[in-house]
Amino acid sequence: MTRTAPRIARLAMAGSVALLMAMPAMAASRPDQPVQGWSAMQGTDTATLLNDVQTMPLSELAVEDQPYCATDDEIAKTLAKDFNERPVDTAGAGGTELWGSDQMGTWTLVAARADDTSCIIASGIGYSDQKNAALFYRTAGL
Repeated sequence: MTRTAPRIARLAMAGSVALLMAMPAMAASRPDQPVQGWSAMQGTDTATLLNDVQTMPLSELAVEDQPYCATDDEIAKTLAKDFNERPVDTAGAGGTELWGSDQMGTWTLVAARADDTSCIIASGIGYSDQKNAALFYRTAGL
């Protein structure tokens, strides 16, 4: 009986490691995954946010609910680190930038501002670099 417990523990550990190693492959985007998107602020459409973010404070100074706004470098680091996203289209609808990740299947619309800061105004799933960038802008409502 005392030899059985360590074997079970080793098998459980091996199974856990195998599952963790397989998770990125399971999370990868599928070419047939439908494109879905959401405004960064519930109850406010993306086109309205695109106009409103120009006067919103950075998120660290915000006193009410608003989209995530930060320095351009902070937005870029966050999207790259947390979602493995990269810039896809930097001259999009209304001056927005489309970021996407083939690995994660996610996409994000970023509204650049004149003061070297940006705000995330929409995001979604179903990203593939095989899809036309205009599809993501339409899905977001721009």
